Amino acid sequence: MERIGDLYLERTRPRGPAKPLPLLFVHDMWLGSWCWENYLRVAADAGWDAWALNLRGHHGSRPVANLGEVGIADYVQDVLDCLRVLGEVVLVGHSMGGLIAQKVAEVGGARAAVFLTSAAPKGILVLRWPVLWRMTRYVFPMSANRPFLATRADMDALVGNRLSPEPQAEMYARMVPESGRAARELAFGLIPVDEHKVDCPTLVVGAQWDRITPAAVQRRIAAKYDAEYREMAGHGHMLMLEEGWEQSFKGILTWIDRAIAEEPRS
Repeated sequence: MERIGDLYLERTRPRGPAKPLPLLFVHDMWLGSWCWENYLRVAADAGWDAWALNLRGHHGSRPVANLGEVGIADYVQDVLDCLRVLGEVVLVGHSMGGLIAQKVAEVGGARAAVFLTSAAPKGILVLRWPVLWRMTRYVFPMSANRPFLATRADMDALVGNRLSPEPQAEMYARMVPESGRAARELAFGLIPVDEHKVDCPTLVVGAQWDRITPAAVQRRIAAKYDAEYREMAGHGHMLMLEEGWEQSFKGILTWIDRAIAEEPRS
């Protein structure tokens, strides 16, 4: 574990010839750097100096008085604070982390960016009936800016639906409460991103069986940024933990290599 100020990050140093810049992973709601362990290992083997951030209020990182009041802009600031030390990076953001990565790319903080089963910016409707009817029990913490953790049943149905029971249980055991304010901003599409300011190469990765950020939403995100789009057959929301994760990540790394080679920066 490494520290940048009061933020905690997991890091795997490159093995073999090093890539020209770091790779920074940004996690989803309720998760932490731990969800990237598979990707970190493979990235290091491919020569990346790979970092996975714990956003504020998660796993000891940047303690806050009331996690429920933390918004997406605060999480964006966490990433920007890391960039002051790491310099220009390639960003990979999952779900909420995907929207955070979009906001960082909007201000020019990335050489390239991958949005993985990403939350959507303002203007792209995400909520579907399978999510809506499960959300009713979380209206109070979201409206009152309280931290909360969704139930195991809801997590299994919406997030871990392509995981077998043992990995589902392991994932839920490692989850921590999330900000009600951030959840509200995501659920109701309150975070705008100016696509004209996102000038780095972008890749959007959707999944066939993703219930919470469906493939149809991912295709709209890709269209917004004129991004390359890939859809992972047989997968759900948790691409980095599901069986077969190696193949999808191999494709992501190949795309990153090509993107940074085609977009040299001074």
